[in-house]
Amino acid sequence: MSHSSASLTDGPIASGLIRFAIPILLTNLLQQLYNSVDSAVLGHWCGSIALAAVGSTASLINLLTGFFLGFATGAGILFAMHYGAGDYEGLRKVIDSAMFLSLIFGIIMTVGGVIWTEQLTRLMDIPEETFAPSAVYLRIYMSGTVATMVYNVGAGLIRSEGDSTRPLIYLFIGGAVNMILDLLMVAVWDMGVSGAAYATVTAQTLTAVLVVFRLCRMNPLYAFRPLQMRPDRLTLWDITRISIPCGIQSSMYGISNFLVQVKINSFGQAAMAGTAAYGKLDAFCYMPITALGLAISTYVGQNIGAGKYERMKKGIVTALTAAIFCSILISGLVGKFFEPLIHIFSDDADTLTYARDFAKYLLPCIWMFSFIDIFGGAIRGSGQTVQVTVISLLCICLFRVIWLEATLRIYNDILFVYLCYPVSWILCAFVTLWYYYRHSTLHKSVLLKCSVR
Repeated sequence: MSHSSASLTDGPIASGLIRFAIPILLTNLLQQLYNSVDSAVLGHWCGSIALAAVGSTASLINLLTGFFLGFATGAGILFAMHYGAGDYEGLRKVIDSAMFLSLIFGIIMTVGGVIWTEQLTRLMDIPEETFAPSAVYLRIYMSGTVATMVYNVGAGLIRSEGDSTRPLIYLFIGGAVNMILDLLMVAVWDMGVSGAAYATVTAQTLTAVLVVFRLCRMNPLYAFRPLQMRPDRLTLWDITRISIPCGIQSSMYGISNFLVQVKINSFGQAAMAGTAAYGKLDAFCYMPITALGLAISTYVGQNIGAGKYERMKKGIVTALTAAIFCSILISGLVGKFFEPLIHIFSDDADTLTYARDFAKYLLPCIWMFSFIDIFGGAIRGSGQTVQVTVISLLCICLFRVIWLEATLRIYNDILFVYLCYPVSWILCAFVTLWYYYRHSTLHKSVLLKCSVR
């Protein structure tokens, strides 16, 4: 294999998983830091309306990003299985087919997003004073969807080769450019939310170019050749049937948060800004869980490809232990230093009150998400993507809709919006564990038999 790649099928389990997950964690950390800079710059130079406008579009953007990441995870699972089996021809077909699909889906979403921006913004029931800047930000952001899709799918393929460091480096470069352009366009050139959006799209385009360049420099036996791209019909089908459920499952959180955001918007601008500000801190607490969830999918895929099932199971337990420990540690730190941290985003008294209340109900419960992401990631890594999607659809998306409609009709209190998160996590964790231990087939993956040729 390529000298820059790292197999997860040999060597110490804990250290191998942690070495692989740390760059993914740092990638997520950098991404959130740059997103937080966007919000901080807008909040201080443009005021609470600009902060609320960008915050109100975050749920829709996260929904799309969730689909991109899920799609990338699905393509990466297939790549990891071929990699574990040492199938170079299969690897080449996966790269060509995955990049082809990323371009097609990216173009469709870009065109649709730009054309229907106002309709999408209306769906979120945004107050009139923040509607115009929200629509401006969303339209510019959607124009860069192709680059976002290409980056996420390409980075997923690179990580599935065992190289989680390069995507981190590319994001660092892109994020630094994003931060510099944010300060220039918003603070210096006074471009407002459009400046923040242009900065983001420029940075995404740069990272996409860097990822494609790396795919072209992989092992010559399966490296990407854009001018000679030949999608394989069977591989396209394999990637689609694995990746689409992964993308939908990942988007379930975005869809549910989108629906929750609509309810939050009904409580006014201060609630929108406060929950958006807390969300920037809250995201840091999920990072170790998300990183280890992505790592375990690649780990399971490679070990299934290599036929090492006992090693696979030990890795899942190791990842779960690490995820719980790290999420509790980071949540505790965010809680301890909450006041100085939240003031980075706003000094408005009403905004800060909503942010504090949101934190009070969510921070103590975030560790529960470890069970969802680790066991869900393991199930996805074996190719059983539809099952995880159904669990998320029922326990996250559908449950939150029912919860909010039922509780807010009786008591129109934002407290019930806050509570829908931990209650749905408990339900989803229970069902995911039940499925893993009673119905998953990690030891006899059907996908391995039909896809790794």
